[in-house]
Amino acid sequence: PYYMLSNHKFFLSNTREDCCKKFYEWDYYSCVGTTPALTHGEFYPEWSSTTSTCLNDGNIPTYMLNDQRWYLSTTLRQCCERHFYFNINACLGTSYGGTDKWYVQYEAMTCVQDCVGVSPCGGVANDWDELFSSKEKCCEEKMFYDNKCRFRTA
Repeated sequence: PYYMLSNHKFFLSNTREDCCKKFYEWDYYSCVGTTPALTHGEFYPEWSSTTSTCLNDGNIPTYMLNDQRWYLSTTLRQCCERHFYFNINACLGTSYGGTDKWYVQYEAMTCVQDCVGVSPCGGVANDWDELFSSKEKCCEEKMFYDNKCRFRTA
């Protein structure tokens, strides 16, 4: 186009690499037709599946290659901690059964154990749940207004 010729010093480059760097930095490697060296690891977050996980299968999306510092990690744990901190155990492929400590479950008006299974387990506690060493201590601290807390089951 004429507008490029009229300002050729801006629009024209001596090499493909220069042109790609100037106008297509957001997709540089596709523009030049190469794959960059992996400088920050090979684990990347996989957001397109239904699971929250990181992969190292060599199929890193191009946009992640352009910002390796943010997207890529050298270990599975690093990748999971950065991108799936809210569900790290699922990302790591491990199950977490809880601490066996106690936390309040207001819906049941009692304290339950941080574990998976039948009562007194109430499921795995959330990060924001305060944990106690015993049901009695939990009831004292969190349900002090209800003297039947210790005797209820969820």
